[in-house]
Formats: sequence, C-alpha cells, structure tokens
Amino acid sequence: MKLNKLAMAIGACTMLAGPAMAEISGNVALTSNYIFRGVSQNDNSWAIQGGFDYAHDSGLYAGVWASNVDDNFFSGSSIEIDTYLGWSGDVGPVSLDVGYLHYFYPDSHPAAGPGNDPDTDEFHVGVSKDFGFMSAGFTAYYSPDFFDFGKGQYYDLSIDVPVSSFTISGHYGVTRISEKTGLADADYEDYSLGVSTSYSGLDFAVTYSDTSSDVTGALVDDLWAFTVSKSL
Repeated sequence: MKLNKLAMAIGACTMLAGPAMAEISGNVALTSNYIFRGVSQNDNSWAIQGGFDYAHDSGLYAGVWASNVDDNFFSGSSIEIDTYLGWSGDVGPVSLDVGYLHYFYPDSHPAAGPGNDPDTDEFHVGVSKDFGFMSAGFTAYYSPDFFDFGKGQYYDLSIDVPVSSFTISGHYGVTRISEKTGLADADYEDYSLGVSTSYSGLDFAVTYSDTSSDVTGALVDDLWAFTVSKSL
C-alpha cells in the first residue's frame, strides 16, 4: 500500500492544465515482502515493483504502478496494477493531497459470492506538514466496495524523522469495513517501523510490520521487508 486508466488520467491532466511545465518520472524496486496495510500480498516472497508518475505544475498528477502478487489471494491473478489520479499542493501551512486509485488484477476469475472480486476503487484525502526535525501526515481513504468485502475506510497516520543520513519512519493504520452479509468481521489495526537511507543512487529500506488481526498467521504477524529501489 497504483495501466488500464493511465492514458485517460494523463489525457485529463493535459487538458485541464494546458501547456504549463510537467514532469514524468519512474521508479523500480525489489522487495523481500510486499506488505500492504500490514498484510503480505505475495506470501512473504520476493516482489519486483515499478511505475511511472506524471506531475504537473498545477498540482495535478497521475500514475501507474505494478507488482507481482500471490495468485492464491487474488482469484488467480499474479499481478496487481494500480492507476491513480489526483491533486496535491500547499494549502496554508500544510500540504493537501486528494486523489482516486484503482486496484486492478488482470486475469482474475472471481468465484460467486461476496469477498471474491479483488478489483477495487478507492478515494483519499490527506494532509501533511514538514516541521523540519520531522514530518507527519494523516490520510483518510474510502472505498465503496473494498475488495468486494463491503464499504471500507482506512485511516493512516505516518511520521518520518531524519537522523543523519537515515530516516526513521513510523506508521499506524486502522481498517474499518461494513462487511457484506455472510462475511466475518474484517476490522483490524496495523503498525510498522522502518529505517531507510540512500547510497550510490539507490534507496534502501528495512521495515517491520504487525497487526491486531484476529486472523493470526505468517501473512499478518511479525513481517519484515528489505527493499532496494531506484528513481528513474
């Protein structure tokens, strides 16, 4: 915790923003565990990830991001493709981010019944501030049907503290879902603590994650991830 709508998103940004300056950037990463909101998405295995972002001077942005996932978890799909569109910029003393994201799992074959269709739409509003000695942010997410489980809300609180050439990152998240009939309670909280740094043009990060989920097991308890990434 971003290709099918990328052209639409970039086209929308171009029409709305006109000829002002824009930038396209890319990223690629190799991680020992793809952890999303406290849950391993690829059964604690290695994942290759990457994407492209379009940013306009007006604050409009769009992008696409992809990762391999475990096909046992996503109705037969082994790939996650996220597309997103939004606006970010300074509003008074804080930075604001408002956007939409679509999680897409190609070649998935959902079984009948609730909780089986992984394709999901999600909207978010976030606010953050850099205090110099640290930065903090809070983001609220809403999905009209979160991974086919029901209406979902997610609240994310994050803190980054620079220490010399390293950054210490803390995260606390809350998942709340109004489950469809027949589905068990899926509410839980997740926590993570990480350290990151850069060296020779590469970014390195080590992250520990855990959850309060009643569904105990290797996918949600005491997870570690080592990630090497590069901006393009």
